[in-house]
Amino acid sequence: MPSILILFALSFVVCVYLKKARRGLPLPPGPRKYPIIGNLLHVPTKHQWAEYNRIAKEYNSDILHFQVFSSSIVVLNSFGVANDLLHHRSSLYSSRQEYSSSLIDECHGELLSQYKPVSTMVNELMGWKAIFSQQPYGEQWRNHRRVFWQEFNPEHSKANHRHIQLQYARDLVRRLQETPLDFQSHIRYTIGASILDVVYGLNIQEKEDPNIIMADNALQHLGVAVITGAFVVDYFPILKYLPPRWMPGAGFRILGDDSTRDMQLLIDTPYSESRLSFAAGRSGSAFIDRAFNRGHVINGGKEERVIKETAATAYLVRRCFIYRRDGKISQCATESIRRTRSISGRSSPRFHRSASSTVYFCSDARNIEVGTCRPPSLVADDNYKGYHLPKDSVIFFNIWAMLRDETIFPEPEKFNPSRFLINGAIDDRLKEHVMSAFGFGRRGCPGRHFAQDTLWITIVSLLSVFTISNAIDEGGKPIVPQLKYSADLVRHVLPFKCFIQPRSDNARELIERFCQS
Repeated sequence: MPSILILFALSFVVCVYLKKARRGLPLPPGPRKYPIIGNLLHVPTKHQWAEYNRIAKEYNSDILHFQVFSSSIVVLNSFGVANDLLHHRSSLYSSRQEYSSSLIDECHGELLSQYKPVSTMVNELMGWKAIFSQQPYGEQWRNHRRVFWQEFNPEHSKANHRHIQLQYARDLVRRLQETPLDFQSHIRYTIGASILDVVYGLNIQEKEDPNIIMADNALQHLGVAVITGAFVVDYFPILKYLPPRWMPGAGFRILGDDSTRDMQLLIDTPYSESRLSFAAGRSGSAFIDRAFNRGHVINGGKEERVIKETAATAYLVRRCFIYRRDGKISQCATESIRRTRSISGRSSPRFHRSASSTVYFCSDARNIEVGTCRPPSLVADDNYKGYHLPKDSVIFFNIWAMLRDETIFPEPEKFNPSRFLINGAIDDRLKEHVMSAFGFGRRGCPGRHFAQDTLWITIVSLLSVFTISNAIDEGGKPIVPQLKYSADLVRHVLPFKCFIQPRSDNARELIERFCQS
């Protein structure tokens, strides 16, 4: 047995050497690779975004390479590198993992590769292959994304969603007026309620809504599974056939079964509720209603499945707000609001953007972690900056590091929206960097316009009527919050205290009108 292992190790080393010799160019820098396991011991499994950034500084390189068994991993830690590869060379970096065969893309006429998912844990065992952000580039992905884009493109979103976003922004103001200490649960409710309304036309319960719980459960499962190196079944897919649930070491099978159940519930349950409520007389103003009306859909057919799965994708991309507070910034933002037509006299905020004010309503995107739910992969060998990037490499783009680049964002930990202004207007160069939070190239988030509008109208509505300041302790001293974040796939700010109150009598009157409208 030991001789077989030695022979296997030697074969592995020889194969790696020969492959490198054929390549010519070196791989990007990274930790030393051990025989057989490669960098298995070096790939971080917690706080990946910070660890990859630390390793990048250690090697003085904004592009890293790791090898885990036969899997190649490339980590991009700067906006310039990510933009060059994922945007300008998007035809090579737009798919998901594992090469199968070549074809000509009918839509773009480019030579691409047909992929089958290699993320055995996420796609095959956990049921996430139904979500188009997890799918390889091809007909299925294009069908899902087309349905999504028809609903969430800028013009359609403006015409069909803004009144709903405004409604829930005002509802959030009402809730904060009544119980300001519960601000985090109010925000969670507002995000969940607005997207459920837009996608399915459903109302949600004030607390413990089952649809919200299903989405949280699905994301919680995914947050565990997408960490590179978390499950050896991704490197040795044959293991999915071996251990039954009751055997020691088969925990990944239990997680897979639980996730598949929760994912299927999320796809089927709100969709069925929406169709039943529509049949009972609900106005057909939701995403799935419009998707049905755009084409001939047969119950149980391929078109209906696409709509169901795309609706679930739209629901899962909801995001949470992270509060950062600075008195001076809050004052500047409020004055900026008052100078625009968003608020005229005592009228309530409406959708209106101005170059001088929008910057103060952008979220501090520096709290977004590595990549996306599932990173893209490289469909063919590529050379870049004197390095060889192997075909089939998994590509992580570390947005957390990109938005902490001190050469672009001085004092990155300091909340300073003024950094985005130049001569009183938004600096489009920095805005482009922040927009990288929504991804690059063809894999960029198609729901980014909806997300931006939701964020904008919500923050404008809050700052128009509330003063948000530090809480006060028993001794009368301000409690400066030390914001901490969860280490999940989608980072959430952990509970903290702050003080929210109407800024004036006129603001109280405006809140009353919010409640009545």
